[in-house]
Amino acid sequence: MTIIRVDVRADETNALLLELQRRTGDIRPAMEGIAQILVSNTQLRFVDQNDPAGNPWVRLSDVTLARRRKNGDGAQILRDTGRLANSINARVEGGSVSLGTNVVYAITHQQGAKKGQYGRSRRGGPIPWGNVPARPFLGYSNQDQADVLELLQRYVDASQPQSWWRRWLDRFRRLF
Repeated sequence: MTIIRVDVRADETNALLLELQRRTGDIRPAMEGIAQILVSNTQLRFVDQNDPAGNPWVRLSDVTLARRRKNGDGAQILRDTGRLANSINARVEGGSVSLGTNVVYAITHQQGAKKGQYGRSRRGGPIPWGNVPARPFLGYSNQDQADVLELLQRYVDASQPQSWWRRWLDRFRRLF
């Protein structure tokens, strides 16, 4: 299996993670939240049929549409069975999140492939049988960054200890 790696080292994200670590001593819940965001946003790319930068995927060829079930009626790019989109998963290890899939053909769709790039079938036909354009679905988008920052800010805000003055005001307000 081929692995696609995207390293994200955003200063603002790191600063929030360090602050959360300082305040709570445990960033694992936040990292699990980040993992859920990345899986969800990646799966939405299959619905929107866009790459991480928001660019539309290359449309399906007429040959592919003709080979699809129902002769291409209602065909969506990379969603004929939903196997690839549903296989997206994430794993949290320490201070990092790994996002990926165990579907063997994912790399072909992520990076594209030339006709015959993977050799020949038992009958001598090329694998793949035609050029497959790249339709990237894995990556770290601006929306991913915004969602992760919002999540981390909420964790940091929730971990803020309440000052004695705020506690006193809250108690005082309850009286009236």
